[in-house]
Amino acid sequence: MLVSVKDLRESPRTPGRYVVTLSDGTQCTVSVEALANAGATRIGAQLDNSRVSVLVEAGQITALVDRALNYLALGRRTRRELELRLRRVAIGKVPPEKRLINLALERLEARGVLSDGDVARAEAASRLRRGEAPARVRQQLRKKGVDAREADAAIAEAVQADGFDETAACSAAAHKKWTSLSSLEPHVARRRLAGFLQRRGFSIGVVHRVIKDVMRG
Repeated sequence: MLVSVKDLRESPRTPGRYVVTLSDGTQCTVSVEALANAGATRIGAQLDNSRVSVLVEAGQITALVDRALNYLALGRRTRRELELRLRRVAIGKVPPEKRLINLALERLEARGVLSDGDVARAEAASRLRRGEAPARVRQQLRKKGVDAREADAAIAEAVQADGFDETAACSAAAHKKWTSLSSLEPHVARRRLAGFLQRRGFSIGVVHRVIKDVMRG
């Protein structure tokens, strides 16, 4: 069964993209390259099912790319985080195929808009400056979907750039927290402070040494 291009016009929102409407009611927004690939470059052009599929798929990928760009505009995101968000997006009331999501994300990576390495470096530097230990930073990066090797490289770079000192960072965090714990019984205060510092990723040995200094006054 053939359908024809009923209407074709440049998108009023995005110059360089075109809104194409087919005789069966299908409508999508695509690039001029996608129009050419589907043979839909003029009104009246006849398209078979395979060409319609090419056009529809291109429109879905474009919609996913746009949605991903909107998420990126709100803050740093890893590929994994964007993938999870895009899985919840309905394109024409139908959840997108994973294959299409991957194609959309690959397009963003090729443009340099999406980079787990950039996210990892920025996150590592920011978290270390906030007083989190490298172990905690690595854990958070891995949760975001950053590859283990890439996470370690980002942390090492941030540690070297800022001259991170785990003992000094642990001590600063402990003294700040101690103000809210000093009125408690010593054993309770010690337990809570130790738990707080370990949750921030500081090693047990460093935590014990710092707590001794803090409680010594």
